[in-house]
Amino acid sequence: MKVFDSGMPKEAYWNSLFDLPIIVDWLNLKHITAPIVEIGCGYGTFTLPVARGADVEVYAFDIEPSMIDTARRKVQRSGIGNVRFVLRDVVKDGTGLESNIAGMVLLFNILHFDERRILLEEASRILKPNGVAAIIHWRKDIPTPRGTRVYTRPDQQMILDSVSGLDFRFDGNSKVLEPYHWGIQLVKSNKKI
Repeated sequence: MKVFDSGMPKEAYWNSLFDLPIIVDWLNLKHITAPIVEIGCGYGTFTLPVARGADVEVYAFDIEPSMIDTARRKVQRSGIGNVRFVLRDVVKDGTGLESNIAGMVLLFNILHFDERRILLEEASRILKPNGVAAIIHWRKDIPTPRGTRVYTRPDQQMILDSVSGLDFRFDGNSKVLEPYHWGIQLVKSNKKI
């Protein structure tokens, strides 16, 4: 299922909308000791810097063959060898990965639909205990040059409401990621929130 409002602009413009060093630093990848799963890799905007900064395998999922092809070519040209690309409708079919194997799941600009819980449940299922669901989305509090309609953009409370009853805890790691995004990290635990 393709999430509404999810068309991609030209790659150079898309990449200009993020401060990648700030986002990668916020992820704190050196502490991740199990695979990273990126749901919705797009052009590979985050795939490459995450793979470079991590000492683990990165699974990059997307529903669009053209996005997988573009990201794969970029990874091949860069010489990075720790990325596996998967063409799959994760909303409809899940990731197909085993439970409790991932150290981090990246859900970037993808939770702007009513059924966001489907992706959050899958993230919870595949994360190991103490694994992190890292979520970023367009800010609602400022005008942005791109992004989904403001009323569809999740905020912190919407995310926390969406994980109610799942095995996530929020340890306070929520941050504005200039210029146009915000992020929240949820940690998998045995305690339900």
